[in-house]
Amino acid sequence: VSELLYGLQRHRGRLDYMIESFSRRSLEDIDPAVLDILRLGMYQLSHMRVPQHAAVNETVDLAKRHIGRGAASFVNAVMRRASEDLGHVEMPDRVELYPFLGTVYSYPRWLVEYLVGLLGPEEAEALCIAQNEVPGLTLRANTNRIDPSALLGEIESCGGEGRRCTYAEEGLGDISLPYDCLLDLLDRGLCVVQGESSMLVAKAVKPEPGEVVLDACAAPGGKTTHLATLGGPTCRVIAADSNARRLEALRKTVRLLGLGNIEIKGGDSSQLSGFMHEAADRVLVDAPCSGLGTLRRNPELKWRRLPGDLAELGSLQLSLLRGCAARGREGGILVYSVCTYSREETEDVVDAFLESNHDFVMEKIGPFLPDAMADAVAPGGYVQIWPHRHNMEGMFIARMRKT
Repeated sequence: VSELLYGLQRHRGRLDYMIESFSRRSLEDIDPAVLDILRLGMYQLSHMRVPQHAAVNETVDLAKRHIGRGAASFVNAVMRRASEDLGHVEMPDRVELYPFLGTVYSYPRWLVEYLVGLLGPEEAEALCIAQNEVPGLTLRANTNRIDPSALLGEIESCGGEGRRCTYAEEGLGDISLPYDCLLDLLDRGLCVVQGESSMLVAKAVKPEPGEVVLDACAAPGGKTTHLATLGGPTCRVIAADSNARRLEALRKTVRLLGLGNIEIKGGDSSQLSGFMHEAADRVLVDAPCSGLGTLRRNPELKWRRLPGDLAELGSLQLSLLRGCAARGREGGILVYSVCTYSREETEDVVDAFLESNHDFVMEKIGPFLPDAMADAVAPGGYVQIWPHRHNMEGMFIARMRKT
């Protein structure tokens, strides 16, 4: 089921092109429910090791049971044509750049145009390819209980495998192991599931013993618990979030990891004065964003996001950043991070914040990250991680100091 659903979203543009090639109707004339069933069938034919007759018969049966015989007849015709001639479908030529990238790599037209404008044709194609890869499982060791090498030993002892992460020393990547073994490791609080680029955010904050650290958009808790671990037991981490359901997930994670230095508060972090009255030494604003840097794990976001979302999210992020900045003490650190690469949510937000908050200055982030990340540090001092360059989820991190 996971393979079907994630695969369909990852390759939806290509699947739609093939469906239209074998249908006498345009996509707009196909009932949405019928189109979804055809996408499931076409994905089995084109990307899975499902026998052709099984893919056709099951897809037709699905249409018959859930929609009706008329729909099933149409689905049968399209699927049979596809099963007989799928290898001869001609994709758009590379000369037609936008149709080529949009169809071959399955991206909406607006996003293809945006990426080409941001990176140029060659790098935009490399990013599209990288973000269509199926991601492996990445874990962060709870170093209060186990070191990464010992965690890898536990994984191998139950028949699994993995490797040390390239940039994050606490991380293990490309993990493959029996599901019950993974659940056991999580239940024992030995690790959490967390992307490698996400682990670098807490490194940029660099919490110290005895400090007060505010994580303003904390749930579900990967970065919060990392901050609490790096800062040590005398570092107080105040975790705030407005989403009650996600806060429950955070509480569970904190409990499993055995961290006693995290205080959880519910509330809107753009209005922190309503529930937090002390100054923090360090503030992390890991803001809600478009998630374009996470398309490996969330391919549906390609189709859910619209061009206007980027500026709208940028306004929300700027509001959060301004609200949280007021809670930082003089000389304190403010870190802004988002798992995306759009200018509207990254550089533009930081530039707008610094223009209206003259008591903050940008700090160069390079000294707080591994030397191998040097190519990700921009002249302005912030870092932009790219899936096609660093084999991680896209992440933007900026570190500022209150003067």
